[in-house]
Amino acid sequence: MRWIFDWIVDFMEENGSIDHKYRDVYVYAVQTVFVYIFNILSGVAIGIAMGEVLPCILFLIAVIPLREHAGGYHASGWVSCYFLSCMVLVLALMWGKINFTGQSHMTLTAAMLAGAYVFGEAPLEDENKPLEEDEKKRIGKKAKIIVCMEIITGTMLLYWERKFAYAVLSAVNWCGIGLLTWHVKKKCVKK
Repeated sequence: MRWIFDWIVDFMEENGSIDHKYRDVYVYAVQTVFVYIFNILSGVAIGIAMGEVLPCILFLIAVIPLREHAGGYHASGWVSCYFLSCMVLVLALMWGKINFTGQSHMTLTAAMLAGAYVFGEAPLEDENKPLEEDEKKRIGKKAKIIVCMEIITGTMLLYWERKFAYAVLSAVNWCGIGLLTWHVKKKCVKK
């Protein structure tokens, strides 16, 4: 797969679009763009397969920026990360497909608890992505704004279309679970 990214960057170099001394940066950038596109297309494919395209898109719109700013658990490799992300998406969409008494209250309560946890703990840094103090403040502020907006949006959507509300609120819930898992993993590693 790496050869595709190298070929794209070679093409850009030959056309004078980039300077050779930044080659590694461009290979990484091309790879990152490819991974984002692949993951989003996979997510939409899951939404299509489950007959939940709009809730799927809403979940992705909500979870990607929140997860990016809040941080949380990171799987050990890209394959496990990919399948774990797909599993989270499937579970979030399945939650919208079921219907039982008290489901909306349960979803909103869980999202408020998870949102409070995200609000208090974000951003979490990763060993591969340490954060300076000013970055923590700036990114943390964005995470707090995003989580508040998603809880407000999800709550308002409960009065319009519960599947859409569950998609947005599930993003908050899963992000909270990711932060909690990060803390548990960190404590287990210290032992």
